[in-house]
Amino acid sequence: MTSRVGSPNRSPHRAFLAAVPTLALFACGGDSAPIADAVVEDSAGVPIIQYAQVPEVDPPFALADEPTYRHGDDPDHYSFGRIGEGRLFPDGRAALADVANTEVIVLSSDGSRHDILAREGQGPGEIDYVTDMFVLGPDSLLILDRNQGRFSLFANGSLAHTASIVDLRRATSLWPKGIDATGRFLVSTGSYRSGFEEEWLYGHLARYDPESGAVDTVASYKFVSGDSNPIPGMGRVIVSGGQFIYVRSDNPEVVWYLADGTMRQIVRWQLERRYMTEEYLAGLKPTLRDRLRFANPGMSDERLEEVTMEHMARYEADLGNPISHFSPPFADGEGRVWLPKFIPGGPREGAPPYTVVSPDGAWLRMVDGPPGLRILDVGWGRVLGIVEDEMGAESVVVYELVDAG
Repeated sequence: MTSRVGSPNRSPHRAFLAAVPTLALFACGGDSAPIADAVVEDSAGVPIIQYAQVPEVDPPFALADEPTYRHGDDPDHYSFGRIGEGRLFPDGRAALADVANTEVIVLSSDGSRHDILAREGQGPGEIDYVTDMFVLGPDSLLILDRNQGRFSLFANGSLAHTASIVDLRRATSLWPKGIDATGRFLVSTGSYRSGFEEEWLYGHLARYDPESGAVDTVASYKFVSGDSNPIPGMGRVIVSGGQFIYVRSDNPEVVWYLADGTMRQIVRWQLERRYMTEEYLAGLKPTLRDRLRFANPGMSDERLEEVTMEHMARYEADLGNPISHFSPPFADGEGRVWLPKFIPGGPREGAPPYTVVSPDGAWLRMVDGPPGLRILDVGWGRVLGIVEDEMGAESVVVYELVDAG
């Protein structure tokens, strides 16, 4: 179903996104391990790969014992406030969005230097609140600014193109997750209103042309579980290789959709259900307080404590109830899907071990990582992550992915 949400300003760069060599569109499997210990069925032309349990396979890769570099704990380094998004370039450089300092920083491939790509402001190439970034080529980075409702494309360190997508946000609940081979955004439902009575609120997958404003809805999916659902969960959508990838936080399953909404493949396995425990509650309060303080810098200490305790009461009420398996997934530069383990009150990015599935449905391994490492991106043989010191200050680390054999 195609609709229009407005007519953004036309630009001579109408086909600019399509012309950029989008590396993700040419991602391949990388790890072509055979699909062992799985039953492959066919449902209306869609292969369904089912594992009876977590497969026991030899891991093809692992994180190196020590990081290639660390940036953020030296006086000459950039002083990070709070890192949101992070992406790797093919040559090893890394782009980081600092949501506290409202800047986008690019680190050199060895981590020794940093450049500020975008600063806070309303003008061309300036940013407010960056929620997503996509590497589109060897030196091209697309930045999505949610508060300003626009995207900015940087090439060779300079602004190359910008366009408004404010009409998409005003008229729909959709938000870009990636780009297809024609230069259109692949978008999915990004917000909702609570209080619905259904067991599941459904979200939508669509293609969006930022120049014409056309929205082509191609599929739907289970997005948010309702109050009547005894097992809370949320549907997450990512994009890799010009395809949608759908994962539900409460369900060990990955589903691939082509850009036109055609279901391509399903992978399923078995996991034991986890439940909210006193152990998970321990240490949750300071994490909640820190998040609330960051989101509400002007809140008084008394009110902060009240709101923190209100949130804690909700968690405590869930003792003994099921919890999610996964935090938001991400795809790496080779098209592999990484599923972080969900920890109540833990980092938004999740925590090790990471379940990794190849683009063809092969189970690769459970990837572990150093304590406290939050992975932001994986690609081209590297892992980009964040670590904190004892004072909570963040630094960027990059590890090599090495042969586990």
